[in-house]
Amino acid sequence: MKLETKIDLENLIKNQIEENLNLDYKAADSLGKSVGKKREIAKDISAFANSEGGTIIYGIKEFNEIEKRHLPEKIDPVDRIEFNKEWLEQVINSNISPRIEGVLITSIALKQDSNDVAYVVKIKKGTTAYQSSDLRYYRRFNFESVAMHDYEIKDVMNRNKTPKFEIMLEIEKLKYEEKATNLQMTLPSFHDTKPKRTYSVLNSLIVYGKNIGGVYANYVNCFLEIPISILNQEEYKFRDSVFRENVEYKRLFCDNTIREVKNVKNVGLSYGYDYWPSRYDPILPETRLRFDDIKLKKNVELGNEKIFYEVYADNAGKITGVVSIQDLKIIEKEKS
Repeated sequence: MKLETKIDLENLIKNQIEENLNLDYKAADSLGKSVGKKREIAKDISAFANSEGGTIIYGIKEFNEIEKRHLPEKIDPVDRIEFNKEWLEQVINSNISPRIEGVLITSIALKQDSNDVAYVVKIKKGTTAYQSSDLRYYRRFNFESVAMHDYEIKDVMNRNKTPKFEIMLEIEKLKYEEKATNLQMTLPSFHDTKPKRTYSVLNSLIVYGKNIGGVYANYVNCFLEIPISILNQEEYKFRDSVFRENVEYKRLFCDNTIREVKNVKNVGLSYGYDYWPSRYDPILPETRLRFDDIKLKKNVELGNEKIFYEVYADNAGKITGVVSIQDLKIIEKEKS
C-alpha cells in the first residue's frame, strides 16, 4: 500500500478502506505525553510486531457510529511541533522491550506552510516476542490489540528457532511436435503440400519448497495428494491411493535430498553412473528448492482439481494446505 502523500490518505477515506489485521487508524489525540498515552502507543506498535506486521496511521479519525466503526471518517492533523517524528520514535524505543528493528516512520505534510502532519508507522513482523511498558505482550486480533496467552508468547518467541515452510506449485506445459511413424514416412504423397504437423503437450506439476522462517531447515518431507484423473497413471500406478469425497488421489512423496554423481562409466554404447549416497540439502531462510517434477497426463485439460499437501520440517509443526489447479501459475514452453 502506497502511503506517501496527503492524496494517498484521502484515497483511504474516499474508498472507505476498513481497518484490518494489518492496518489501524489513530486520531491525533492518540498521541500524548502522559504515561497512559505512551503505553497505548507501545501496546499498539508491539501488537503488530508480535503478529504479522502492519501499518498504523496517526492522523486519521474513525467514525464514532457503531455501524461505521473501523472506517476512516476524516484526516485529523497532528501538530509536529508538539509531537515530532523523533519524539514518536523515542516513545516506541523506550517503551517496548526488546527494541523492534526496522520500524519506519513517515511524516506526511497536510498543508503547505503548516505544522499539520500525519505519521505513517510501518512495523515489520518481529523475530521474537515484544513486551510493552505495562509488562504485557499484545497481538492483533480482528481490529484491536489484545493481551497474549502464555502459549502464544512462547510460539512467537520460537519464530527464529524452527523453520517455516510453504509449498509453491506451478504447471509446466511443454509443447512439442509428434514425430511421424515409419509407415507415415513411406506412404506416397498425392498432393504437392507439406505434411500436416501434429503437436502434443506434456504437462508437469513443479513442486517447490520455500523456507520463509528465520533458520535453515535440515530435513524437509512433503506429501502431496493429487487426483488420479490428471496424473500419468503408468508412472504412479503403484503409489498409495486415498479417497476424498469419492475422488481417488495418489499420495506422492518428495523431500530435500540430493544424489551426486560419483563416477561415469561406459556401458556398451551408452553411459552409466555411480552415485554417492543420498544426503539432505539444507534450505536457507528466504530460499526455495525444487523438490520434484510430477508427470501429469499428456494433453489433459486441467480444471478446478484440488491438490492437498503436508509438510514436515525439522522440529516445526506439521503444515497442511490445499490449492486449486486453476489458481496455479502456468509456464508454457515449446520444444524446437
